[in-house]
Amino acid sequence: MVPQFRATTVQWIVALGMVAFAIASRLLVDLLFPGAAPYAINVPAVLAATLIGRLRAGMITLVLTSIITWYAVVPIQFSFRFLAPSDAPRTLVNIATSLILVLLAEFGRRSFRDLLHEREARIDERDMLLREVDHRVKNNLAVLASLLRLQQRETHHDEVRIALEKAANRVHSLAAAYENLHYDGGDVAVVRLDEFLDRLCRSLAQALAIGDSVRIVVTADRCLLARDRASAVGLFVNEAVTNAVKHAFAARPGGTIRVSLKGDQGHATLTVVDDGVGLPDGDIRDGAKGHKYLEAFATIARARMTSDSDATGTCYTLTLDEMP
Repeated sequence: MVPQFRATTVQWIVALGMVAFAIASRLLVDLLFPGAAPYAINVPAVLAATLIGRLRAGMITLVLTSIITWYAVVPIQFSFRFLAPSDAPRTLVNIATSLILVLLAEFGRRSFRDLLHEREARIDERDMLLREVDHRVKNNLAVLASLLRLQQRETHHDEVRIALEKAANRVHSLAAAYENLHYDGGDVAVVRLDEFLDRLCRSLAQALAIGDSVRIVVTADRCLLARDRASAVGLFVNEAVTNAVKHAFAARPGGTIRVSLKGDQGHATLTVVDDGVGLPDGDIRDGAKGHKYLEAFATIARARMTSDSDATGTCYTLTLDEMP
C-alpha cells in the first residue's frame, strides 16, 4: 500500500511540474504572440509527463492544461464560453489529439520497458551459462592435473616423470589463470586486466608458498582487454613468475618480482622483472621449452615479447596494441 501511495504522489508531482512548465511556456509565448496556438504549448508537457510519470501523470497533465488553456487562453479569456462557433470543435479536436499522444507515449514507454526487461533477462541467462561453463572448465582442468600427477607417481622412468610433472604444473597454471579471469556482468567479452593481474599474482604467491622470501609486487594502470587475450596474458605472467620463483633466486635467500602494467590510449606495456641472478650465459631459464611457452602465450595474446637478462635480473616485456 505504501509503495502505491508513493508512486501516486510522484505521478502527481510530475504532473503538476509539467503543468507549471506549460503555464510558464504560455506566458513566454504570449509576450511575443498573444494567444497564438493555444493548445500547442501543452503537447511537450503532456508528452514529458507521460514518459516520466507514466499514464496517470500524462492524463492529469492533459486534463489540467486543457482546462487552464480553455479558461485562460481561448477567447473569451477567463471564461469557459467560446467567442467563435469553431472554437468548441477546435478544443475537442486538440484534446482528442493530446489524448492519442498520451496513449501512444504510454504504449511506447511500456514497449521499451518490456524490451529492456527482456534484454536484462537474456544477459542474466548468458552470465549464468558462462559461469556454468567456467565452473566446468576449471573442474576439468583440475581433474586433468590430478590424472597427470597420478600417472607421474605410477611411472618408473625419470624423464617421463619429469615431463609429466611439468605438464601437470602447466595445467595447474592454466587453471589458476582461468580461475582468476573474472568479469563484470556488463560485458563478458572484456576484462579489467589490472584487477585480473592483481588477483592472479596473489593466487600465485599462495600456490607457490613463497612466504616472505620472495615478494611479488603488482603495479597496474586501469586497462580493459578482450577476455581471450587476457587469458593468454595471464598464462604469460603465470609462466614468467613461476620460472622466476623457481630459478631466479637459486643463489640468494630471496628477492622481488615486479609485475607492472602501463596503459595509454589503446596500448599497454606489461613487464615482469626479477632481481635474481639472471640467465646463465644467455641461456634460457627452465630450458628452451619455457621460453617457447612464453613466446606462444605472447602470440595468442596478439602481443610483442622482448626479454633482457644480466647479472642483476631478468625482464620480460609484453606490448599490447588494439585494446578496447
